[in-house]
Amino acid sequence: MILKAFGEGLLIGLIAVWPIFALIALVVVAKFIYRCYEYRRLAASGILDIDKMDGRTFEKYLEVLFKKLGYKVLRTRYVGDYGADLVTEKNGIKTIIQAKRYKGKVGVKAVQEAVAAKGYYDCTKSMVVTNSQYTKQAIKLARANGVILWDRQDLIKALLAAKPSAGSQEIDAVEETAAGLETANAPDCCVVCGQAVSPKVKQYCLDHEERFGGKIYCFQHQKSV
Repeated sequence: MILKAFGEGLLIGLIAVWPIFALIALVVVAKFIYRCYEYRRLAASGILDIDKMDGRTFEKYLEVLFKKLGYKVLRTRYVGDYGADLVTEKNGIKTIIQAKRYKGKVGVKAVQEAVAAKGYYDCTKSMVVTNSQYTKQAIKLARANGVILWDRQDLIKALLAAKPSAGSQEIDAVEETAAGLETANAPDCCVVCGQAVSPKVKQYCLDHEERFGGKIYCFQHQKSV
């Protein structure tokens, strides 16, 4: 009788907790599937190969990538490049690109070099591209100076989009990536009237995100927000 009661109690306990075990098993399987998918995605993008490259090879890789995105690309000399590894041009807008193939996070120095190179090469915009991430200080400095930052995820997206065997969805992604870069390369304009604004006006809008929602308005339309 005691054994029977024990068995019944154990059965009731198992019935009560089996949904929890099933949920745990489902989560484990889902994580495993996601990791497999992510690994295949990374392998397909070429980012794992980029992680093994030296800086010079990474620059050549980016040169090919931006050409696939429809940009004219000039690769600067490896020594004495004044902070610019590539100079891209499209629709009359020139952008200097600082390439950083890093294992750790990219710091403020890369942003400073990009800002300096923008003036030296007489470009409209400046950009830093890395296979890694950025420090908070670098992100803050980039925002203050209008420097475009591409981190690891941005690079993976562009690499996948530019694959020669791209399907319709990836072709759309190529266009989206190129359009996004064109938008970033366009002069800073008011979202209402399209009038170009000064860096000071732009920074004022960005500093008051709670009012302007991260958008840029000319002095006249700031009053209506």
